[in-house]
Amino acid sequence: MFRFFIAVLIAFAQWYLLRRFLRFIKATPKMPQWTKKVALIIFLLFNMPVPFLYFFFWRLTDMPGDLFYLSYPFFIWHMATLFIFLVLGIAEAAKLPLTIVKKLIHIHPRIGQNMETLMRTERYKKFDTSRRAFLQKGVIGLSAYTFIGATGGVVGKDEYEIIRTTIKIPDLPNSFKGFTIGMMSDIHSSVFMNKQDMSNYVAIMNSLGTDLVVITGDMVNSQVDEVYPFAEAFSNLKAQYGVYGCLGNHDFFTKNVDLVAKEIDDCGVRLLRNDAVTINKNGDGINLIGVDDIGRGVNPETYLSAALHSVRNTAPRILLCHKPYYFQNALDNKIDLTLSGHTHGGQIVFATVDRTPISFAALASKYVAGLYTLGTSQLYVNKGLGSVGVPFRINCPPELTVITLDC
Repeated sequence: MFRFFIAVLIAFAQWYLLRRFLRFIKATPKMPQWTKKVALIIFLLFNMPVPFLYFFFWRLTDMPGDLFYLSYPFFIWHMATLFIFLVLGIAEAAKLPLTIVKKLIHIHPRIGQNMETLMRTERYKKFDTSRRAFLQKGVIGLSAYTFIGATGGVVGKDEYEIIRTTIKIPDLPNSFKGFTIGMMSDIHSSVFMNKQDMSNYVAIMNSLGTDLVVITGDMVNSQVDEVYPFAEAFSNLKAQYGVYGCLGNHDFFTKNVDLVAKEIDDCGVRLLRNDAVTINKNGDGINLIGVDDIGRGVNPETYLSAALHSVRNTAPRILLCHKPYYFQNALDNKIDLTLSGHTHGGQIVFATVDRTPISFAALASKYVAGLYTLGTSQLYVNKGLGSVGVPFRINCPPELTVITLDC
């Protein structure tokens, strides 16, 4: 259903922008008429692959990596034009009340006649010409900025950031003060994220020397075969107190999650599938709890209860849960810290207002990136390493996190 909605949105956006551009050409006498044919050809070329993508999107990972790079201009075009469409659409919606008022005014014969007289004056014509020129330059500037931003997102998609944060947990055992957790999320092994890319991130995480490493889901994108390059790359990931993970929704998209989970386990990443383990250090311990992706009509309490059944002590509880939507459930179950991903930090971020990224992800969750507090519980949302939908990020670089525990 979501894929159908996106396809309809893309089709409508392309029709709307083409219609507006053709109207602009018609209203601009100095514009060469051949630009109309060029515009039609460009729109046709960039929209011909849309039906193919609709039916075969999840099979794109079968394409050779070098061939897939040729599709980047397509993604840049549609990401940029979709943004332009949204901005223009919002502008049209904001202008709608004024348009309605003007039409209502024209219904009154005398007021309508006065308005017509005003619009024929030289002063009004000069103002209207100036207004149109300003709007045209604004649209041209917006288009240039958007295409440059989308291109920059492709070129700089591998420019990661390392975020270090200290999180205080009440009653943390003395042995775990200063204990470090390396966090990775949303790898999305695929043609977007090949074995070499993943090996590079593994090497960086190893160089950070954290005591423990966790991966909070979406190891693959959608195909079972994507787990094999993941397993080869992540078999080299090491930490003194182990490497642990939980499964994300894209791992379930493979339709053979048990095989995917087995390959992940065999490569050295111990999956906590509605299970828990105690991390011991100098006689002290903390509970590391993991749940499968909560979705597909599952009550979150079902998975949490199963995982917490293995916890038989009062040590602090750290939960690995792919989606951050269940923060309240974590609080209700006395979880001290939840580590999540899923949102990609927005992936395409237009701006940030009061720590909230302005992105599509913010429509689904108020927990998009960074540290949040709810009562006595805390949540950290990692922005992830990979991408979904479009093979790039804007204003949202891939993230490797180093969390230092304190009390």
